[in-house]
Amino acid sequence: MRRMRIVTLLLIFTCFHSLAFAEDTQPKERFQKDGESIVIDSLTGLMWARQDNGKDIDWWAASDFCKEFNAGGYTDWRLPDIKELATLYTPEQSNEDGYLVAGPIKLTDCCIWSSYDILGGALTFSFKSGKRNPNSFGNTYQLRVLPVRGTSKINLRKYKTF
Repeated sequence: MRRMRIVTLLLIFTCFHSLAFAEDTQPKERFQKDGESIVIDSLTGLMWARQDNGKDIDWWAASDFCKEFNAGGYTDWRLPDIKELATLYTPEQSNEDGYLVAGPIKLTDCCIWSSYDILGGALTFSFKSGKRNPNSFGNTYQLRVLPVRGTSKINLRKYKTF
């Protein structure tokens, strides 16, 4: 009889403990807006500007734009790596502007500069096709910049460079 009471008490305690300390089981949105100008990616841990610069820009000006970008009180913004940009690509879902970009990020044209430099230029990422395209540093046509800050908390090896 005593053993039955102990087992019953343990079950009651376990159930109470589970209910009292249960974590929220609702799925969390991957992208969380932080104010009007920042989006936080919970998968990678990266913080993104909520929208691109809004006009054609060459690579040097894009780099300067990131260095001078100030949002959310942060000043350590930079050009994204090509693989970081690939984490935003959603081939199965386009936004209201027809770009295959994840979350509440707004693009005004298809292609975003990366920090990945190649001979005489850098790679850009197309959110129309998912392709990584080489462009000369001075090219501006349909090229934008999307500042990022932080270091990815996931392994980006599965995202290809080219």
